[in-house]
Amino acid sequence: MTQPRVPASLAVEVEQFEVRRRAALYVAAFLVPAVLAVVLGWLAWSQGEVVWAGVAGLLALTALTAMPGLRDLGTPLFVADAHGVRMRSGRLWVGLLWSEMAGIHVEGRSGRHDPCIKVVSPDGSRVYRSPVGITTTVSVAEAEDQLARVLDAVAY
Repeated sequence: MTQPRVPASLAVEVEQFEVRRRAALYVAAFLVPAVLAVVLGWLAWSQGEVVWAGVAGLLALTALTAMPGLRDLGTPLFVADAHGVRMRSGRLWVGLLWSEMAGIHVEGRSGRHDPCIKVVSPDGSRVYRSPVGITTTVSVAEAEDQLARVLDAVAY
């Protein structure tokens, strides 16, 4: 059995919305402490200072915390298109069709919680979050606007 063809004039054109990491921020979060760790490590080695070696070690650990973000700079954190959403949940990807979601909304900063896009699973048992704001290429207002456009386009 074949699917009926939708005439081109009736086809819904939905522009894909993506949230990506802010590359410059992650590169700087790695390079600055890494360079300082090398300089202080060399200083500690040449002068025999244990304190400088400790500081260099802490800076090296700080640089290493940015490594996972550097590895995935080319991969989006969140994608919304005509079919639904795909998003990172830890190291795994979660994909939900629009009909499989109980809700989706953007939350701004509240207390110690960073701004994010929240997607609720159909039974409400799982809430998936994707960051927005300073660490990403999308602000809270832009995320709200773009999601509203995608939702308007797929509402049929």
